Amino acid sequence: MRKLLYTLLLLLFVPPTLLFAKEIRFSGGSTRMQMQEGYQSIALSGGAEITSGTLTLTADSIELSGKEFRYVTCNDSVKLNDDERGVKLMGNNLFYDREEELVVVDGYLELEDLTNEVQATSFFLEFSLDEGTVLLQVQVRLYKHTDSGVMACKADSLRLDREKRTLELGGNATIDWAGDRYEAQRITVDLDTEQITMDGTIKGVING
Repeated sequence: MRKLLYTLLLLLFVPPTLLFAKEIRFSGGSTRMQMQEGYQSIALSGGAEITSGTLTLTADSIELSGKEFRYVTCNDSVKLNDDERGVKLMGNNLFYDREEELVVVDGYLELEDLTNEVQATSFFLEFSLDEGTVLLQVQVRLYKHTDSGVMACKADSLRLDREKRTLELGGNATIDWAGDRYEAQRITVDLDTEQITMDGTIKGVING
């Protein structure tokens, strides 16, 4: 009841143009608001949650700022969920540019792509929601479910194109899959055909 009351009170202060342009629903245990001309901000804490379009974010604290609350900054116990895109994300901090539809996470994170049956961890993420591209960097680990078993990928950086359904691994790239091992500076995987292409210094172990 208390969270609902805060939500209703906060919505009263959201400019009508924002509600019709890009609606944001938000709630929290406590709030701090600044609506001075040229700068707008809403800081939520105590179980903060916002929904923008199909995307829902929860965290210990969330701040909305910028013109029409373009920027969203989340800290501690951050969770992102987008049922329409089939994406879940967890980390300790997250920045979301609502205009550019760009999500950035700096620090350890866990990503689950339900659409492509992929799970990944890394220490940096840049996710373009509109383009459907995900860049992962620093100690990247990605696991893809296939009929032949789990495809385990490791690399310094990895780009997942959710539309084209491809993986591009770069820097100390390795794939362990179906009892075989592939190593190269750059490895590309077609998730539909499960074709693997390697460039650079190539090593591998195949069990015939």
